[in-house]
Amino acid sequence: MIMRQHLFTIFMLLLVTACATRPPIVPPVKVGSRVQVNAQFDGLPNATRIDFQGGQRVQQGNLDKWSTYCRLYVYNRNQEADYVTALSPGSFEVTGVEVKYRSSDYPEDGYYAEFTPTIREIPAFYVYQVRMRLTSPDQPEVQSLNCFKKWATPHANQYPTLDEIRLAVGDLIEIIPLSTAGIGSGVGLSSTSI
Repeated sequence: MIMRQHLFTIFMLLLVTACATRPPIVPPVKVGSRVQVNAQFDGLPNATRIDFQGGQRVQQGNLDKWSTYCRLYVYNRNQEADYVTALSPGSFEVTGVEVKYRSSDYPEDGYYAEFTPTIREIPAFYVYQVRMRLTSPDQPEVQSLNCFKKWATPHANQYPTLDEIRLAVGDLIEIIPLSTAGIGSGVGLSSTSI
């Protein structure tokens, strides 16, 4: 009987140790990297989201959300809703990176669903996200480039890879990784699930 208790305790310790030592999520882009926009986008109302998939700009509502897509967010905090701007080709520094995921139980706008799921109600899908906060003194209205990948299972670490992000934005946007020569590794990762 004592031997069984010891074996059970050892098994539980191994199980807890295996769960606790899961490797951390490493984002595909580091703080300090550059995002180069190579195209002109005119007539952008304040708080515009420009979607990219398959190397092209995609009009709202036409995304295949089961394929990786990216969304450039343009917003001027000092202007009203009727403000219209343009995005010119230029370079932006990545000043923050987050990796997140959310389930289909929570809509994209962040509001909770009308029902509370029970333990037997499994969400239909999960959306894995890489969020890059962007900064440029020339175009401060460009806030972020966020990339998404829809997946059917939770905790699958199916975050968009750098190759998938590049495929989504094509030649319209370049992701220029942080140089390993001279500049530090640049941390600034936040990993959360909602």
